[in-house]
This record gives sequence, structure tokens and C-alpha cells, in this order.
Amino acid sequence: MPTLSHNDQPIELPSQDRFGIDPFAATLAKSILKMQSPLGSVVALNGPWGSGKSSAVNLIRHHVSEAVAANEIAIINFACWWFRGEEALALAFFRELYAGLSPSLGDKFKKILPKLGARLLQAGAAIGGAVDAIGGIGVGAAVGGVLGKVGEFIEQGESVEKLHKELSDALAAQSRRFLIVIDDIDRLSPDEALLIFRLVKSVGRLPNVMYLLVYDRAIAEKIVSERYPSEGPHYLEKIVQAAFEIPEPMGLDVQNYLLAQINSICGVPPERERQLHFMNLFYEAVAPQMRTPRDAERFVNSLAVTWHAVAGDVDPGDFVALEVFRMLHPEIYRAIRQNKGSLCSTSPQGAGRKDDIALQHDRLFLGSVKDEERMQHRRALMRLFPPLESVWGNTHYTADSAKVWARERRVCAASHFDTYFRFTFSNEILSAADLETFIQGAIDPEFVVNELRCAVATPRASGGTKAAVILNELQVHADKIDMNQVQPLLVGLFKVADELDVEADKSSGFAIGDNHLRLHWLIRALLWGRTTLAERSEIFIKACSTASLGWLADFSDSAWADYHPREGREPEQQDQCLTTEKDAEIVRGLLALRLVKAAKDESFSARPDLAGLMYRWAELSTDQGAAVKAWAAAQIATDEGVRRLCVAFTSYGWSHGMGGLGDAVSVRSTRAQTTGLDRIMDVAGFRKRAEHLAAAGKIPEITAFVDAWDRQIQAGAKMQGRIDGSD
Repeated sequence: MPTLSHNDQPIELPSQDRFGIDPFAATLAKSILKMQSPLGSVVALNGPWGSGKSSAVNLIRHHVSEAVAANEIAIINFACWWFRGEEALALAFFRELYAGLSPSLGDKFKKILPKLGARLLQAGAAIGGAVDAIGGIGVGAAVGGVLGKVGEFIEQGESVEKLHKELSDALAAQSRRFLIVIDDIDRLSPDEALLIFRLVKSVGRLPNVMYLLVYDRAIAEKIVSERYPSEGPHYLEKIVQAAFEIPEPMGLDVQNYLLAQINSICGVPPERERQLHFMNLFYEAVAPQMRTPRDAERFVNSLAVTWHAVAGDVDPGDFVALEVFRMLHPEIYRAIRQNKGSLCSTSPQGAGRKDDIALQHDRLFLGSVKDEERMQHRRALMRLFPPLESVWGNTHYTADSAKVWARERRVCAASHFDTYFRFTFSNEILSAADLETFIQGAIDPEFVVNELRCAVATPRASGGTKAAVILNELQVHADKIDMNQVQPLLVGLFKVADELDVEADKSSGFAIGDNHLRLHWLIRALLWGRTTLAERSEIFIKACSTASLGWLADFSDSAWADYHPREGREPEQQDQCLTTEKDAEIVRGLLALRLVKAAKDESFSARPDLAGLMYRWAELSTDQGAAVKAWAAAQIATDEGVRRLCVAFTSYGWSHGMGGLGDAVSVRSTRAQTTGLDRIMDVAGFRKRAEHLAAAGKIPEITAFVDAWDRQIQAGAKMQGRIDGSD
């Protein structure tokens, strides 16, 4: 993996150059080396923030290093942005000149430069401190503690011109040249930047001295224009002899660097379709936004941090594109994050005609975008969220497309959307690692049983259990499960199915679904299109042999109904049937035997699905329901038995008031499921025992059931009265 410069440091060696800066730096270095006897020559290196100016300076240093080693040239680096305030900046400037020039010029020079600095600074009573600051220990020793005696230090008649000439003569006698590099001038305040230009223009015109000034030309000219409106860019032209712009990197170089770095961090999608999706997003959402080397570095450094939190649980192309929006267009990123419902629906959401809906989405997601960039961002958003193609284009998607997006863990899949913004996978899905572990373990039925038992005991913050998540994820990724794993997987699923049938995982409101229904969806995803009717029928027969009772009843009903539908419905097409007709009869017979056996166990009466199982028992019996009625009579004879029957035949509904404004919340209503009770018990005897126990008021479940039964009787009587009256 390439080394990531998380601190955004400029490069120092040609081998590190990724963006074509080095050839330019080498040429500029040659020009500097060819300057013979320069007189304060000033070369400017211009470029916007992040264009690689500091990297170019480092490369120039590298290319003049041999001349430095040969004592032909000395480099003095002045990090001007370390200092704040004009006085501190000026003092620092002279101090750096002193430190860089004095070793070559002897004791006489050591006095000249501090004096010149003192004259130029004109610091008044504070000049002693200034002199000490710019002259260092050598000056301090030379003047012998003259902090309050400036007159003794600056002799009469020592004008700026005289001091400057003496310094110039000393430098002119040198065979060595000096390159003073002042980088990041554009990081200074306007007054500080102007001070640097004034110092270079005034004291800086010295023999054998060259300056390399590095700044953003647009910012510098703006500063000058604000202070000297009549000068404008001419002010800098009087200071700078030669100005060069940092060459913009080739777009291909930036793109290749980004791709190499992204691939090293995120890996390459293995499937060709996913690679195509990634590259489409890269060229439409990522590459156009990476204009400078620093843009690329910042993005890569950010991605190196965020990716590892979600690696394997998101689509790489989607995540990389969203990271661009997060870093560079936070207003678009925020709009995306806040509109999950609109972006993850296969149908456009909005009011009015298609053009009106398109305009609404344009304002919502691109309201702050410049007109010239609007189309580019729109295309990127449509790549991320295909449903937007039906808003801004003419392509439409179906529920089948949504299943594919979920399988690919795309951001446009509602179950995966939150992972992209929380930097952790949602509790509505399994992590890729957990899913892979489950699939690999599916060859062992006991592994499946144990995993699902743990899952049903694991609640989710949003409600429900992890078991529902596993069933949903297995359905989405059914094609990843090898056929040799399907049989043992179904054996485990069928065995533990009743334990999964928990209230917490049952949908409410207008949604439908419970874990038994999810299991039905899963077995169809696993086998349809991969097996013949005979092949899957054989698989189901084996799984049913050890299936839990409630699920066996559920499966048996479905398999039987394929061939013997309820009145008014047509039989299923054979390729859609669960089993062959013969095997449907076998499963039905197996259920009848299991019901008789289960009824002998005391726990049978406590089953949550008792009511349905009693009806199945009566339906499958050969004695017209005599056995189930006898069993029910034994239950009615005990108080606990009556309570359990009342619980079994009590259901609940939710409704909203419709009058006036209506209700903001649903109200739960209790219902007594008494229709058809005569097929499985003595209804009169059950009613009498229930009324007796309800009157005592000691068993609330019985009281609630009898009250609901009474309400239904009264409602039925009123309805009959209306019917009779109409007659």
C-alpha cells in the first residue's frame, strides 16, 4: 500500500512527484543557477492554494543542492508565516538575513546589518531591544549592553544609504550567491504581506542576493489593489523580475493517482458490473472535483480514515462519491442525508406534474449549486440514486431493481442508506463479515439453529430482533448460497422456525410481514429458478421431517393450497408450487400425526398458535373433530385451561378515529375470535365457564375475552336489527 501523507506535507524528491511538477522545478532551478552577479533579483512562483507551490520549492532546493554543497550558493529560508505582527515580522526578516549572510562576511558585516535594520525599523525608544533581537548574541556582545544608548550604537552620519552601500560592497566581493526563499506569503495578513514586499524592494536590493517569493498571485494583487488602488498589479511588477505560474497537473495524472490510492484503500470490486459502476461514478462524481494535488491528497487522507469503518458493508463507488460531496459540497451531502425516503424509493416523490417534481428535486438537492455545475452534480446524483433518473430523466425502476441494490449494498437501498452516513452498519442489516460467516456455517443445521436462537434474543434499537435481519439478508443474498448448503440450511430453519415467530418481528400498520412470512420469501429466493418442482419437493420433505410444529402447519397449508385453493381462487401453476401434489399430501399426513402427539404434552395448550393448530387438528382428523373436542373439554374443566383458551382466541386490532380531524395515534381494540368454535369445542360450555370466571374478576385475560365477545354479540344484534328494519 502506498504511504499516505496524512499531514498533507509537500514532497521533497523528484521520485515523489506524481503531478508533473519536477520538470518545471528543475528548469527554474537551472535558471536560478545561471544568474551570475544578481542584484536583488526577484523570481516569483505563483499558484493557487493547494497547487503544489511548496512542493515546487522543495524540488528547486533539491536541484540546486550540488551547488550548495560546492559552496557556490547558499539558501536562506524565511518562514514568514511563523510570525504575526509587522514589527515581529520585520525583526524576523533581518534576523534571518543576519544568520544567513554573516558567516561569509566577517565581523564588520555583523555590525552593518543590525544598524541598517535599526534605521529602517525606526523603533524609537525600543530600538535597543530590536537591535538585540535582530543581531543576536554577536551584536549584543559588540554593543556591550547599549539597550538604552542607541546613539552610541548608531553613529552620527550613518544613514540608511551609507549602511546599505557598505553592506552592498561586502556582498559584491563575495564569490558565493545567496538565494532567499520566502514561501507562503499569501498566508499572511494584507499588511504583513505588503511589509514583505516593501522589505524586499528596499533593503533587499543587494549584490549576489536572489529572492524566490512564493504566493498566490490573485490574492497578492487583490491586497495591493486595496492598499494602492492606482498601482494595481504594477506594484508587484516593479519588485518581481520574473514570475512563473505553477503548471497545472495533467488531469490524467491526478486521476491515475486518485485511482491508485482509492484502489489501495478500498480494493477493486471483483465483479465487472461493479467495476463499471465504480468507474462511472469516479469520472462523473470524483475526478471533476479533484482540481489540484492538494484536493487529491486531502481526499485520499480523509478516505483512508473513513473507509475502514464501513469496509465491506457499502458499495465502494457509492461511498467514494459521497465522500466527495461530504468534503467539498456539504450542502448537497446534508440534503442527501435528510431525504432518505425520497432517494430510496423506486417511485418519484413530490406533488404536481413531472416537471414540477423535477424542479422540486432540483431546488432541494442543487439549490446552492452554480448553474454551470448543476448538470454535473445532477448526473452524479442520478448515478448514486437511480430513482432520480425517473425525476430528471425517463428511466424507471421496479421492485426487482431495489432488490439488486440491496444485494449490492448500494446507498440507494433503504436498508443500507444509513451505513453511509453513520460510518457503521445499520442494525437493519448484517455486516458483510457476519453474513459471510452465517453462509459458510449454513452447511451445519445445528449452527443455523444456534445462530438464530441467539439472534431472536438480540433486540434491535429500532425494534424487532436480529432474527428478522438475518432472514431478510439471506433472502437478498440467496444467490450466494451454494445448492449443497440449501438442504442443511432449510433443515435448521424449519427446526427453529417456531422460536422465531415472535411478536417483536411482526409488522404493524400498513406493513406486512412476520418471520414465518420472511421464511416463505427466503425459501422461494433459495430454490425458485435453481431447482425443478421434484427437486425442491424432495428438499422440503426432508426439512419437514424435523420441522417445528407451527411452521409445519404453516408450510403444509401453503403446499396443500397450491393444489386445493380456497373457493374463488385458481390452483397455482405447477412451476410455482412448493411441492408435488403427492408430497403435499405426505406433509399434511405428517402434520396430523404430529398434532396428535403434541396434544399429549401439557405445553400444547400454552402455544401462541394454539387456535390455528386446533382447527388444523379438526380438519385433518378422521373422527369429525371428536378428538380435539375431547381435548378442549378437558381444558374447559380447569380454570387455567379456560384462561389459556381465552388467550388463544383473543386477537387485537388497531384503528384510527375518522371524524373531524381524526386521531393522530392508533387505538388498540380487543376481539374475540369465536366464529367456527363449534367445530373444535362445546361453545356453550366454554361460554358458561368463561362468564363464571369473568364474574369473579380474578383472571383479567378471561374478563377481556368475555367483554369482547359480548360487544361482538351486541354489534351483531344491532346490525340484524337494521337489516330487519330495512325489510
